[in-house]
Amino acid sequence: MEVRCGKRIIVLDAGTGIRELGLKLEREGVRELDLLISHGHMDHLQGFPFFNPAYRATTRIDLYSAQEGVDALQKLMIQPHFPVPFEALAADICFHEMNGHCQLGDVKVTAHPVNHPGGCIAFRLEYSGKVLVYLTDHEPYGNSRDIGVREFTRGADLLIREAQYSNPEYEQKRGWGHSRFEDAVADAIEAKVKTLALFHHDPQHDDDFLEAELTSLRTRYAKAPLEIYLAREGQAIEIA
Repeated sequence: MEVRCGKRIIVLDAGTGIRELGLKLEREGVRELDLLISHGHMDHLQGFPFFNPAYRATTRIDLYSAQEGVDALQKLMIQPHFPVPFEALAADICFHEMNGHCQLGDVKVTAHPVNHPGGCIAFRLEYSGKVLVYLTDHEPYGNSRDIGVREFTRGADLLIREAQYSNPEYEQKRGWGHSRFEDAVADAIEAKVKTLALFHHDPQHDDDFLEAELTSLRTRYAKAPLEIYLAREGQAIEIA
């Protein structure tokens, strides 16, 4: 996920898509960026060793994460997993432990823990009167702690939230740390979110399955003041 706030470039997690993003940023001559890591699981880090800007001495990367995410990123590039050790990267990479909130230029960033094995944090970005929330890898607690997560997303112009399971699938995968489509939509409506982008699609869900699920959700929640859509690779959204 790439977020642009004026000239500020913020990258959310480092899955395989970050490789193509790195090539694009190099073509644009970008030399500074912020990288926010939600947690240290492979699918959120595995693109980083192929992120070209990290190999350029002219690039500065400010990396924000819980300490566990930083450790996982460094271990990812240890032999025999990858031939180039993290310490050999030429870019100026500065680690910042994410501890509640920080200010990235004119962007206010707030973090909130969510329910996922090994830990995970969601990010709320506020800029120029607009709010984007990035909430990945979260399974509802089923208790009062869910109120805090919903409040964290309250009034967001855009909520990017994972929705990995259908209802029947979830019954087989309780405790795996992921949400149902229903969870994401119901929470967004209660928190008065304006637009909900469903992402972190299950690898076994093909496009036809996802489109059918989206149609069903839009039908069932047609009266709710919420726009729902599927996040797609290469998609660009302007929050105006």
